[in-house]
Amino acid sequence: MDTQLQQSTGKSPEPQTDAVVLELDEMWHYLKKKNKLWIWKAFCRDTGELIAWECGDRDKATLKKLLTRLEDWQVKVYYTDDWKPYKSLIPAELLVQTKAETHAIERNNCQMRHWFGRFKRKSIIVSKSLERVSATIALFARFRTNGNVFDILKIGQTQLNIII
Repeated sequence: MDTQLQQSTGKSPEPQTDAVVLELDEMWHYLKKKNKLWIWKAFCRDTGELIAWECGDRDKATLKKLLTRLEDWQVKVYYTDDWKPYKSLIPAELLVQTKAETHAIERNNCQMRHWFGRFKRKSIIVSKSLERVSATIALFARFRTNGNVFDILKIGQTQLNIII
């Protein structure tokens, strides 16, 4: 995903702790019916926030973009599943590959599938553009994972105050 788009639609939170523990995972989605798109996500265990994501293929290049986005964070441990690119790009002393420790990011994936029909596994709903996928993830991160879903109601109140 384009960094400028992520900043305009949902800026990543700033690191708040010295010892950062991240869970990384990827989930698939269809773009224009037949094009499989992989969404790589980083979830901070310390704050419970979805801090970064990257859309692309299920390969090293996309993971590398995500890891570049995480460079400002002083990560002590990455918990991931057993997908090979993790082992090739993350130093061994920082990497723990086990499904037993990725429960928070997996729950986040399930919540995203629950909230948005386009991310369900068997669905006739597909995304038409990468920008829409990125904007949807940004909204999910801002109002569901990193914030309060009721903050959406305050948007209308703010606009009403501007008009009056």
